[in-house]
Amino acid sequence: MIILFLFVLKGLTVNQFGIHLYHIAYSQETLQSAPAEFLILDNLKNERPDWFEYWPIRNFLNSSVLNENDFYGFFSPKFSLKTGLNAASVRQFVASDGGISDCYIISPQPDMGAFYLNVFEQGEAFDNGTMATIQAAANEAGLNLLIEGLVMDSRRIVFSNYFLARPTFWRAWLNFNEIIFSHAENENTELGNLLREPTSYNDVQRKVFIQERTASLLLATNPHWKCVRYNPFKLAWSGTPLNQFPLEAVISDALKIAYTETRDQEYLSAYTSVRANLQKR
Repeated sequence: MIILFLFVLKGLTVNQFGIHLYHIAYSQETLQSAPAEFLILDNLKNERPDWFEYWPIRNFLNSSVLNENDFYGFFSPKFSLKTGLNAASVRQFVASDGGISDCYIISPQPDMGAFYLNVFEQGEAFDNGTMATIQAAANEAGLNLLIEGLVMDSRRIVFSNYFLARPTFWRAWLNFNEIIFSHAENENTELGNLLREPTSYNDVQRKVFIQERTASLLLATNPHWKCVRYNPFKLAWSGTPLNQFPLEAVISDALKIAYTETRDQEYLSAYTSVRANLQKR
């Protein structure tokens, strides 16, 4: 179902947009589990299960004509479980600021975002080689940055591709991910070898976990994207012991936000201290 929102100020139309929520179905079971009022993104053929959600999203973006003023989101079958949100809640979130932003984040596991400098450092904690791989991909894309020192707070952190965005952002997202895709499909590049490396999570290839973090990279390195995030502390936390420290998670994220806004080293030093104290517990 697509809802058209119309915002009026002093009798003049100021913004009009639709919200397209897609549930990715890759089996009859996931098809039947689609939340009410979500559209179906048909991946029942599941031709490339090694790419997980990227394959159907990629196919959709490459074959569809999108409305430039509308928002699109493509969610895995676990979206409702991880967020507790239904279609009405998502629409209300997007509509809450009149749809004036480029991107709306609905990313669970706030502890995984807060206690690591960025989403790739978090990935490195579970898969040694994540940082080297994304740095190589960033270099290939011509991004002049050091991933290791990149600070990401909850306003820019996206896990599992849980976000909605206008087509302009989706195109930027697809362009970067196609660099990853092309190398992962090529057996003759060093980056491709890194991307195809199996991880400890059911031997899923690293490319999947790199790909689902790329929205964070785009948002953190391109400040012109206007982004709003759903309060992550109201969503599901991780299944790791870090979920036992909600106060420290809130403080850590606040310190990263303060550092990002001011570049005052005191905030980053305080963040480092919070992490160090947590490691001793």
